[in-house]
Amino acid sequence: MKVLLAEDSGVIRLLLQRVLTNWGYEVVFAEDGTQAWQILERPDSPRIALLDWMMPGLDGLEVCQRVRRAAREPRVYIVLLTGKDQQKDVVRGLAAAADDYLRKPFDNAELEARIRTGRTIVELQDELIAARETLRQYQAKEAGPSRVTVAPADRRPRRRVRGEKP
Repeated sequence: MKVLLAEDSGVIRLLLQRVLTNWGYEVVFAEDGTQAWQILERPDSPRIALLDWMMPGLDGLEVCQRVRRAAREPRVYIVLLTGKDQQKDVVRGLAAAADDYLRKPFDNAELEARIRTGRTIVELQDELIAARETLRQYQAKEAGPSRVTVAPADRRPRRRVRGEKP
């Protein structure tokens, strides 16, 4: 599974890359918020995003808000990763529609647990989307397709009733 890592600090990016790669994730990098937003706009974008709050260009909150306004499906699971540690910052980050909030410096075990939770949510969402599509297909099949055929004698189209032979 791909994870977007949007972090302007090269040291933290390298550290997180090693950790995420060791856990089996494919890491996609963004060095600023603008680049992160461009990556998240793509149809094949990562389903999990770790966003630093304070970055050049767009900050993590702005990226989060843009992603949510786009209302893309499937939904991206967003974790804000930041040095901001005040209670009001946590509330503000979650109010910007982040799914989780992790303070720097972070504990690797806690980060792994939060990413695993995000992965579980993403996988459950995929199952729900697949079930919804199966239900839609079933309902369409039950409703029956209406076919238009051309009558040989007068060449006017007519509807064929479901189950009727040509």
